[in-house]
Amino acid sequence: QREFQAAHDSRVVVFGDSHGNDVPLRGVPRFNRQAQDLVSTWLRMRALAEAQGPESQVEVVVLTLWPMKFGPLAEDRMSGAIQPDGWHQSVLGKAGPLLGLEDFLRAEWPWRLKWQLLLHSAQLESVRHMMGWVCRDGNLAHDYAAPLSDRVKHNDWFQDAHLSTWAFSAILDLVEDAGWQLVILENPLHPSYLELANQASLEAYLDLMNTAAEAPHVHYLHMGWDTLPNSAFFDFHHLSCEGMAHVQSQLDPLLEGFLD
Repeated sequence: QREFQAAHDSRVVVFGDSHGNDVPLRGVPRFNRQAQDLVSTWLRMRALAEAQGPESQVEVVVLTLWPMKFGPLAEDRMSGAIQPDGWHQSVLGKAGPLLGLEDFLRAEWPWRLKWQLLLHSAQLESVRHMMGWVCRDGNLAHDYAAPLSDRVKHNDWFQDAHLSTWAFSAILDLVEDAGWQLVILENPLHPSYLELANQASLEAYLDLMNTAAEAPHVHYLHMGWDTLPNSAFFDFHHLSCEGMAHVQSQLDPLLEGFLD
C-alpha cells in the first residue's frame, strides 16, 4: 500500500502499540496502534519489507515492547475469541488487509484468529501511518498502584505466551532478512507494576529480550526498570512529557550512532 511505500523515504520507522505515541521522534512514520498485538505488528512490518525497493532509505526499525505484549490479555486477544472492547475491529481491521494466502496455513495461528483476520480483511479503511506524538503532563498520586488483574499478579503467564513469542521470533527473522537495524524500545514502567506483576514472568521476558539482543543487528534499549518519579508517568505504562524526555535522552544518541 502507498503508506508503506512512502515510509521508505525515511531512515527510521516506528512500530508497536500506544507506547509508540510516547516516542519523541519528529517526522518519523509510525505504524503503531493502541493495544496492537505482535502478530499485527509483524504483518505491518512485513508489508514494509515487501514495499522495499532499491531506493529505500530505511535503516532502523524501532519496535516498542514491554512485558504485557506477552501477557494474558494479549494472548486472549490473539486467540480470536470475541473481545468486549471491539479490539478485533480496531486492531485486526488494520492488519487484516495485509494477509497473504500462506497465512491461513500457519499452524501456529488459532483458527479463530485466522477467521477474525479474514473477516476484517474486507474493510476498506486503509492502513495509515502517523508522523507525530502526544505529550501529556503526569498526574499520578503519590500512593498510585498499577491496576493489575490477578492473572498478571499471581500466574506465571509468560509460559503461556505461545503466539506472542512466535510473532516476536518472526519479527526478528524479518528484520534480519530485510537488512535493518532493530531497536527494541522498552519505555520506563511504573515501579508499582514491576513490584506487582508476576516476577517469574518478568524474568522470562528479560531473558528473551537479552537473548534477542545478542544478534548484532538487534539493540535492546532497556528502560523499563529505570527509576523515575510519578511525575514521569501518565499511567503505569504511558509517559508524561517528563518521561518522554527521558526516553529521548536515551534513544537519540543510539539512533545518531546508526545514522551518522
